[in-house]
Amino acid sequence: MPSSIICLGRAFFGVITILILLALRKEETDSEAIRRNIWWLLLSSTLMCCNWICQFEAYKYTTIATGTLCYYMQPVFYILAGAIVLKERLTAKKLVCVAVAFCGMILVSGVLQTGLHISELKGVIFGVSGGFFYAMVVLINKYMKDISPVNTTIMQLALVSVIMLPYSAATGAFRGASITVTGIICLLILGVLHTGIGYIIYFDAVNKLPTQTVGILSYIDPVEAVMLSAFFLREPINIYTIIGAVMILGAAAVSELTGSRETAAETA
Repeated sequence: MPSSIICLGRAFFGVITILILLALRKEETDSEAIRRNIWWLLLSSTLMCCNWICQFEAYKYTTIATGTLCYYMQPVFYILAGAIVLKERLTAKKLVCVAVAFCGMILVSGVLQTGLHISELKGVIFGVSGGFFYAMVVLINKYMKDISPVNTTIMQLALVSVIMLPYSAATGAFRGASITVTGIICLLILGVLHTGIGYIIYFDAVNKLPTQTVGILSYIDPVEAVMLSAFFLREPINIYTIIGAVMILGAAAVSELTGSRETAAETA
C-alpha cells in the first residue's frame, strides 16, 4: 500500500481503538483543553503526517534496520532545535552526542563500505527526515498547555486521519493501492494493536515509571526492529551496522538522560 494509505489506516483505527478503550474505562476526553490547544494540535498533526510518511517510505527503499536507526536520529534534531527555538543550553556533552550519532548514521547507511545506491540513499534520507519531523512534533508539544498526553494523541490521530484522507485522494493513492485481505488485516493490526492499544499501555506506564526509565525503555524499539529484521526478514546486518546502532542509540540515550536530569534539577 502507498505510505499515505498506511498512515490514514493507522491513525483512523488507532484513534477509534483509544476512544473505545477510554469509554470502557469510563474516562472522558478534555474538550476544553483540546480547544485551547487546537492550533498547536493541528500543526503537530501535520508534522506527524510528514513523519509517518517518511518513516514508511524509508522501509520501501532500505532495510528495516537502516530505516529505523536513521529515524532514531530524532534526539539529535531535538537537541539542535531546542538550542535554537527554546534557547536551551547546548553543552559539550550534547554536542558530543550529536557528533557520535551522526557518525553512527554514516556507518549504518553503508556509504563507507559499498557506497550508496540511489534506492538505498532514498531510504536513508526518508529515515532521517522522519526523525526530523518527529523531533518537530515533540518540540511543538512543548507549547501545549494543560492537556494530557492521551488527549493530545487522540486529537493528533484524529487530525492525521482528516488530513491524510484528502491528501491520499488528491495524490491518487486510492487508485494505486493494491488492496488485499492480508493488507487490510495487517493495517488493522498496525492501527488497533500497535497504535491504539500500544499507546494506552504506554501512557499507563508513563504514569507509573520515572521519566529516565521510560526514556531508556523506549530504546527497546529500535533494538527490537534490528533483531526482527535480521531473524524474520533475513535482512543483512554487518559489524558496521551494529557499531553504528550502538553509537546512535547510545548517543540518543545519553542526551535524553542528560535532558531528564537537567529538567529534574530545574523543577527542584
